Amino acid sequence: MTETEYTQALYNMFARIVGCAFKSYNYWHEDVDELCYEAGLYIELEDAGFVPHRQEEFPIYYKGRPTPIKRRMDLVVSDSRLGDVVLELKAISYVSDEQRKQLWSYMKLTGIRYGMLINFGPKGVFSENWILDEKTDKCKRF
Repeated sequence: MTETEYTQALYNMFARIVGCAFKSYNYWHEDVDELCYEAGLYIELEDAGFVPHRQEEFPIYYKGRPTPIKRRMDLVVSDSRLGDVVLELKAISYVSDEQRKQLWSYMKLTGIRYGMLINFGPKGVFSENWILDEKTDKCKRF
């Protein structure tokens, strides 16, 4: 796969995941809690052919090595071609850097390269795509 094809595949994967989030939001509408959206999203991800992992423990990596210490995340989606994506879910009015830092922390500690912050807010679904730069160990918008 060329770099261009790889980048396009990532965009497509993120778009498919957001599409699943919209389906969950449209089913529940607003004013339910995060857990309801997560439940709907889980089913929609399965129906879309993804392998979602809910509240599973993933090892924290230190100096490239897994430790026996584990981290739980809302959802991690596995894609056979592109790898895992951390989904940090919120149902709040406004997304701030506090929520972004939580996602970035999960990505760095687990070594999962891709992440999405998805908020089921009062005005609809908001999402951000993130990638962990392995050279700088910093997360950047994708």
